[in-house]
Amino acid sequence: MNSKHIITILLISFSLLFGCHTTRTQVEAPAPISQIETPAPNYPTELKWVRQSVEYEAICIEVYRMAWQAVKKQTANLNEDWVVILDVDETALDNSRYQEILYEKNERYPFYWDGWVLEENCPPVPGVKAFIDSVRSLGKYAHVAYITNRKAKNEAATRNNLKKVDLWQDGDILLCQNNTTERRDTKTIRREEVQTGTGRCDGLGEKQIIALIGDQLGDFTSYPTDVPIEKYREYFQKLPEWGVKYFMLPNPMYGAWLRNYPHH
Repeated sequence: MNSKHIITILLISFSLLFGCHTTRTQVEAPAPISQIETPAPNYPTELKWVRQSVEYEAICIEVYRMAWQAVKKQTANLNEDWVVILDVDETALDNSRYQEILYEKNERYPFYWDGWVLEENCPPVPGVKAFIDSVRSLGKYAHVAYITNRKAKNEAATRNNLKKVDLWQDGDILLCQNNTTERRDTKTIRREEVQTGTGRCDGLGEKQIIALIGDQLGDFTSYPTDVPIEKYREYFQKLPEWGVKYFMLPNPMYGAWLRNYPHH
């Protein structure tokens, strides 16, 4: 092979390599941060438990089955509109992957939270779909409402995520947090709106709240301000609604308990 042929072959090879590189650069788009692979850190035990254990899934399924039995019993002869109210994060939608991202990036909430919500990729918490489907089977008086402290700006993305995992249908209620300079939009306020058919639920009519399902005490009732800290745990332990109207899901990853609850 003479030198002219060798030069020709090298030029062709260089053109092919350069062309492939150019095409790849043009078509690839940045991946969402939650999909970028990084070396796995040593996740804390509580996060491993949620992500890996059979026990976590079993407890969630057990709680939802108990809730279903209670709802079915209490609405058997009820001929008026009633509702079950669920929190969203760690109650309907599983954000444990977001918790992994925080550890991978050595960050804290609210790092990338809005971006995470806009990805609309949260899977359902174990047991929730069977519960919701069962509630809907009880007929025209049955209603489902979601009350979440996700901000109002993320309402559309939250609804889309619920739709993607078959937890949403027309007629459901979603109340995100809409704080103003005048007031903090608490879950207590929004529960009252659902119950009385006022505020954002104006025109929807009154509804009896049959069950509240969540992973934080604030998903069920307001935090009392007149109970001393040494009696706080006892106060909540003695609430008669546990297992009847209130159904708590496990969440060892975060919560008001880490701050010794809001007013203490």
